[in-house]
Amino acid sequence: MQFDSIIKKFLLGLNYKYNVYLNHNYVGVLIMSSQLIEIFLFVDPLGKRCNNARKIISKFKTERPERIKVRVIPMVNFSKVYRHTRRQSVSLDSSIVDQNNQFSNNTYQACLAFHASAMQGKKMAHKFLEVLQEQVVEEGLPYTDELMYSIVKNIGLDVEMFTEDYESELTEKIYKKNLNIAAEMKVKSTPSCIIFKDDDEEEAIRLNKEIEKEILHSLCGIDNSLKPKADDDEVSKESKLEKNVLKLK
Repeated sequence: MQFDSIIKKFLLGLNYKYNVYLNHNYVGVLIMSSQLIEIFLFVDPLGKRCNNARKIISKFKTERPERIKVRVIPMVNFSKVYRHTRRQSVSLDSSIVDQNNQFSNNTYQACLAFHASAMQGKKMAHKFLEVLQEQVVEEGLPYTDELMYSIVKNIGLDVEMFTEDYESELTEKIYKKNLNIAAEMKVKSTPSCIIFKDDDEEEAIRLNKEIEKEILHSLCGIDNSLKPKADDDEVSKESKLEKNVLKLK
């Protein structure tokens, strides 16, 4: 039996995912845990902090040995809408109510566009959100139907199918269903994430506001011997953790 076959048989017995790399005189083995971590990420698709949270989760996913399943749930954060329009109201002629309506409507339409993209695959929906946030949040472009359809075309979605799904009652029902999920998980602001680990079926962890990679690693388990000595900033993060992490029974 070849050496790599022996390694594979051994790893299968441990119930680990793995890759075996052969290169002349050495064998490299990349071992990945079979454990599953599922993350529900609640975001405002047009929000700066939500854009940062999405990037942090994506980076975190690449650094973990476990299988990470991320479910993005876009939603309108009405408290954020109010804060945004109060800041803008000094320089704009329209009333706060009008601004609230416009800002929340843009976010709502972006949520529907995300779900319509998801009808053509989860990866396409994530790509739509990524490009949308790059253009609106990072480049400062206004959210319009023209921008939405430009993204749809550029990422390779079927435009006709997207339009049909975007305008359908089913997409609106999916959005409302996700709002119910947010309510059940007691999510009141964005960004927020709920973390489920398959070794703990009784409870999950809700992380509000302070979505940082170090905190995520701490919550999901990390070898303390590999962590650098905590400085004042790290101690401060740990104190924040108690306020922002809640157990869900």
